[in-house]
Formats: sequence, structure tokens, C-alpha cells
Amino acid sequence: MLRFRCNPACCAPFVYRTTGETTVLRDPKLTPIILANVLTWPLASPALSQEADELAELREAALERTNASREEADLGGLTRSDVLSEAAQGHAEDMLERDYYDHVSPEGETPFDRFLAAGGNSWAVSGENIATCTGCAAPPDVDRVDAFHDGWMQSPGHRENILSEGFDSFGFGIAGAGSTVYAVQTFSGPGADAAGAGAALGPEDIAETAVQQINDARTDASLAPLEHDVDLDEAAARVLEHLAQDAADLPGNIFDLLPQGSTGWTSLSVQSATLGGSGASVNEEDLSTIVSDWTQAATQGDVLGGPAASHIGFAAEAAGDGRLTAVALFGGK
Repeated sequence: MLRFRCNPACCAPFVYRTTGETTVLRDPKLTPIILANVLTWPLASPALSQEADELAELREAALERTNASREEADLGGLTRSDVLSEAAQGHAEDMLERDYYDHVSPEGETPFDRFLAAGGNSWAVSGENIATCTGCAAPPDVDRVDAFHDGWMQSPGHRENILSEGFDSFGFGIAGAGSTVYAVQTFSGPGADAAGAGAALGPEDIAETAVQQINDARTDASLAPLEHDVDLDEAAARVLEHLAQDAADLPGNIFDLLPQGSTGWTSLSVQSATLGGSGASVNEEDLSTIVSDWTQAATQGDVLGGPAASHIGFAAEAAGDGRLTAVALFGGK
């Protein structure tokens, strides 16, 4: 008989997205997603920690079951990740050794903390499923891994993690002693587009879409719309290149980033934002999130370039690892 213990607050998947703004420097990063679910499962007989070769076999079985479930849901398979397996194994062993059962350690370490400590990407989204059983067979075998997987798939919150479109990597850990076994699934990826986010925008559509959204926001703030300028697009793309490397490398004079022959500018100002967990492409909702946050953060009368701006350039790029960086360059003539 199955018995589930699940805090509704952690079983319901959620997304927490924030953006920030700077003049030229890199913006604060997005707080990554942590999808956390809890499952308790009493079974029957003793369990022991696994030797390295046995553990590798169990991890392979866990990945095969996970990918089989994803294939049934017409989703792409996950890739084995040593980083995620290290985080999962460490947590399984810690819960066993210190006799607790939670995503958060007694010291307050979260699943994402463990992911980062193992070498994970700070821009990715991360997920974790945990389970425990008592009276389990010793040592845990492939049948036990299958049983854990079946239990997770019967729980909506755990199933959500296993079938998430935002994950592309997988890890697994298992540890047992006496008659208790702990198992941990870990996931990471670039994130997935929210429902209704729209199709990925091509390079030629990104600036056009963003400029329209920015002009709509300026109109709402009783400011004149801006004229889209390709020279400012080019300069914004150069800012984007610098931000992808090191913001400290940006020249002190932003005018130096304008293409040769671009003259007549009396003022230039830059706004940038970086999102994490944004998927592998740029879509209309990403741009809307950025423009909305820029608008809300602006001082009165200084919304999106303010009254001094007459033209705008824009560039945005998804790095493929969950990070999306956008730059708006406002110019006055």
C-alpha cells in the first residue's frame, strides 16, 4: 500500500522570474526554479549502500525508466549528468546518515544549493524528487528503483518534474542501511516556455517585437514613441557581446560602440536585463517580462529612455543554458 506525504506548497510546480536593470553593468540574475516534491513509501526488507558498479547500474535503470515515461508523453529523453548524480547521492546519504527526510537539510541547504555545490549552472532550472521506504530488501536493486519510479509517476507533483519540458539532464542517488532506503531524482535544464508564451522569435523579429512593446509602454506613460534605428541595434548587439563576457570590459564612452559614420547623437543610455530559466530561445513573453520590469523600476518621467530619447535599438540572445540577456539602447537627437 502506498502512503504519500507531500506538502502542497512544494508539490505544485511554480516559476519565480525576476529581472533587473542597470545602466551598463550586468543585472542581478534570476532566482532559478526549484521544483520540489516529497514521497514517502513503506515497503519490505533491509537495504545497504551500493558499491560503485552497482550504483552505476541503478542509475542507468533510473534513467531508462525516466526516459521511457518521457517517450510515452512524446518528450525528448534526458541526458545522464554526473553533477546531478553527485548532488542526488550526497543528499540521499546525508538523509540516511542523519535520519531526516526533507529537501532542505537541517542547516538550510536547498536542492539548488546542492546543485551549485556540485558544479551546476546557476542559470539553469533545477528539480528534485525524494522518496524513502522502510522494511526494504538489502541491498536495493533494479526492482526497487522501478518501484520508486512507479510511485513518483503516480504523484502529480513528482510526475510534473519527470515530464517537465524544461529539463534536459538527470541524476539519481540511492542509499540504504538496515531497513531504510532513501532515493533522490535530480533534474536540470534551460527551462521551458510558459503556456501562451508564443513561438520562438527569429533574430529579425526580436528587435521589432521589443520596440513595439517599449513604445506601447511609453504611450501608457504619456511619452512619445521611439523610432527604431539600425545603428542603435548594432551598438546594442555590441553591448550584448560585452555582457556575455565581462561587463567591466565595456568602454567608458558608449558612443564608441556606435558603427562608424553614425553621428548626430546628443545622448545615449543603456538598459540591460538577464533572465535565468528562460528556455533555449527568445519569445514574446520573455520580452514582455523584461519591458514590464524596466517600466516598473523606472522613476516617474524616466520610463524607457524618458523624454530625452527619440530613437531605440535593441538586441537579445538566449545562451541555450537558460540564460537570456537583453539590451535596449536609447538615443537622442
